[in-house]
This record gives sequence, C-alpha cells and structure tokens, in this order.
Amino acid sequence: MKAKPYAYFLCAITLILIALSPVFILSYYETMPENESYKGILTLWHITGWRTGGSSGVSFLKKRASEFESVNPHVFIRTVSMTAAEANEAVSCGEIPDIVSYPYGYEISFPLSFLPQKDFAVNPLSTAYPYMRGGYCMLINTDMLSEQAAEVSEGWGLRPDELLTAAQFGLCFDSEKGYTSLPSVMLHEYPEAKRPNISTWGEGDVPDAALGLPVTSYTDGLTAFCEEKACILIASQRQLFEAQALYEQNEAPSFSAYAVSGYTDMAQMISAAESEDELKKKMCISFTEFLVSESAQKKLYALGVFPVLPDIKIYQDDECRYAIYELLCKKNRLLFPQYTNELDELSKKAYSGDAKALREIRRLLQ
Repeated sequence: MKAKPYAYFLCAITLILIALSPVFILSYYETMPENESYKGILTLWHITGWRTGGSSGVSFLKKRASEFESVNPHVFIRTVSMTAAEANEAVSCGEIPDIVSYPYGYEISFPLSFLPQKDFAVNPLSTAYPYMRGGYCMLINTDMLSEQAAEVSEGWGLRPDELLTAAQFGLCFDSEKGYTSLPSVMLHEYPEAKRPNISTWGEGDVPDAALGLPVTSYTDGLTAFCEEKACILIASQRQLFEAQALYEQNEAPSFSAYAVSGYTDMAQMISAAESEDELKKKMCISFTEFLVSESAQKKLYALGVFPVLPDIKIYQDDECRYAIYELLCKKNRLLFPQYTNELDELSKKAYSGDAKALREIRRLLQ
C-alpha cells in the first residue's frame, strides 16, 4: 500500500510525456529541413567545343562526379558528352540537364541559377563559373635553327628579336576548329633580357614582332611543322600534345616549347539549371563550386589544360605550360570565339605590316 503514491507519480509522469510527445516530434521534424539534402539522380551535360591536351574533359567530369558522390551518398550524377548541335537538338525536344558544362561563348537556351560570386582569373558570368582554360604556345624546331647557325635563349619565352630571327625559316599557325591562335602574338610576353642592356634593348627599341612575321601557313600548321616546312608553330595545348606524341614516334622534329601570351579564346564553363526544387538546385550549385575548388583544379594536370584559380601548384615540372598558366592568371585576355573571323582578318593584315590593324586587335583584346 505504501507504494501507491510512487506508482501514481510514475503514471502521472508517463501521461505528461505522452501528452507532450507530439510537440517534441513535431519540433524535431520542423528542424529537419535545415539538414535535409537532395537525394536522387542529377544529369550533367558536357558540351564539347575544343580538345584538351591530354585526357578528355568528360573523363575529368566523371571522376569529379564520383568524388562528389562519395561525400553526398544519396546523389548520383549521370554525365553525358555531346556536341553543341546534339545539345541544341535535345533542348528542342524538351530535354534539360540539371548541370551543364559548355564552351565559353555557347548560348544556353534554358534558365540558369545564379551562383555565389567568386574571384577568378577569368571574369565569371553571374550564372556560370569557368573551370578550365586552354592556351597558346610556340614550338621551335631546334635542329633547323642549329643548321641555320641561329640560336634562341633558354627560358619560358622568346624575345621579339629571337622570334623574328627564327621566323625567317618559316612560321605557321594551328588551333582547334572554330578557334584562332593568330592573335596570341599581338600580346607577346617575354622574359627580361639576360645579356647586358646596351642600346639594342633600350626603352622603346624592342621590335614589335607582330608587324614583321613572314607567315608560311595560317592553317594546318602542325602538319607543316612536322614536315619541317616551318621552323615555328604557334598553336594550342592540343597541338603541343600531338607534336610531343608524334616526336616520340619519330614523326616530328626535335623542338622546344615556349609560352606566348595570356590570350585565349578557349574556356569551359559550368552552370546549374534553374529548378523549382530548392534542394536539387542547391546540390547542383554545390557541384559547380566543387569544380572550382583547389582540389579539383589540381586534377586538370592530366588534361594538359589550365586552372582558373591562381596559385595552384601545377606544371611545376613543365616550364612552358607553367608559364602559360601564369600568363593566363596575371595577364588574361579571354575573347568570345564569335570574334574569330574578325581577329583572323585583322591578324593577317598586321602580320603584313598594317599597324592600324595591330592597334585594333589590341583594342579588342584589352
């Protein structure tokens, strides 16, 4: 009988807890959305425009998607590679991706989400991040120079007088289809002179190489270079990659590679499609941000292309590619590929000695 008051107390506590339990449960679920994340499949389109200088862009994205999935275990990213024409056709049929990778200058015809602002070496659009870039370089046939008793200095670039000397034995250009390497020399960057600074290198005495280059070929330069019809090839990271592969097969001459300038018309953008599903949109934006993280940018080494973030430890064993990366970060000039034809025509005039055309190109590239 003495236990009854204690039993009544326990019953009372139990009844109070039962009465309050809905409040606790509702309170718990009301706070859940803060930690809730998207679960499901995201579709990533990789629209190709220019080739890398190593492994493919879609391979890079698939590997980054796997890394992203490992920290977001309920998310799967399906990556699809397609051309611009295929992407346009898919959109016209009502298909829209959740995330889209596309060449700079390609017009997206569906709404995109606004992205948090970040500082890049390439100025970003409000709905896109650049996540990798191409660049241009200069290949010099070293054996041909030796045969002609001509020399160029070692380092990451050539001074204008050295460029003009080597160009007398032939100069050609190459690039990815729809892009142009011709304007790269208009912003020619080069190392400080290592020899004594006599009158030859006084202020204002450095020749403007862009106005006096004897061009052998404006297109298909890789072929001309490999056939030793030209001593210099100015081309993209893709042709550098191909020239190195051909040299290993004894199908290209021995050469040295140099950086030219911070000019490029090749960049790949990443965007998240607009969505009414806020959790999905947030997850898509998270992936775009992941691609411009330092850990992801370092992996561009395998592609032979260049990060958009500065101060990434990359290509430290490759003086040419490292110099291109540095110039793209510090003196970047990114231009829409839509200007290709105009720049090509102006460049050809400049190489023929037209100073007005050269000034117009430099104005466009500022």
